[in-house]
Amino acid sequence: MEEESIISLFGKVVKGDEAAFRLLFETYSRRLFHVAYYYLNSRELAEEAILDVFTVIWQKREILSHVKEPERYLYISVKNQALHYLRRGYVQEKDPFSLYEIELIPDSDTPEKSLMDEEYQALVQQAIDSLPPKCREVFRLVLSDKLKNREIADVLGISEKTVNIHIAKAYERIAEFVNRRYKEGGIK
Repeated sequence: MEEESIISLFGKVVKGDEAAFRLLFETYSRRLFHVAYYYLNSRELAEEAILDVFTVIWQKREILSHVKEPERYLYISVKNQALHYLRRGYVQEKDPFSLYEIELIPDSDTPEKSLMDEEYQALVQQAIDSLPPKCREVFRLVLSDKLKNREIADVLGISEKTVNIHIAKAYERIAEFVNRRYKEGGIK
């Protein structure tokens, strides 16, 4: 969603527009879930954190007119809610759940090409899964959520320079992983 439209949408929410609130929730809940899950490692707690944030937004919408960057506000609110849960000890066992699924669009309609695309996608997914946790999260926030480096730095509490280093390392490690597997015969 473009920055202007999120500002407009958030402005409608502040004025009490329920349809705008629903659209805001539908647009951002999945992206925000990734941030909450990063901190909480629990599907259930991540979903609960998202619901808590949106509940507070709706309940206190009249006093949110000062928010100039709604997207940033949403991400930081979810991060803070997740950290609040951690401070309160609401931690569960880790869920075996991958947030880093990617989707590649196939180039061809042939069954052979389709199979190769699936194998390549699985290989790239393995490469992403092999990244260190913080590097993997930065990479996902850049590619999936399309956040700017400054926004990622704010959400994760790291510097922009560190974000840049994580992105560069992610691309380098993914390329090395894929090339190594190709040489080993991982994809036919």
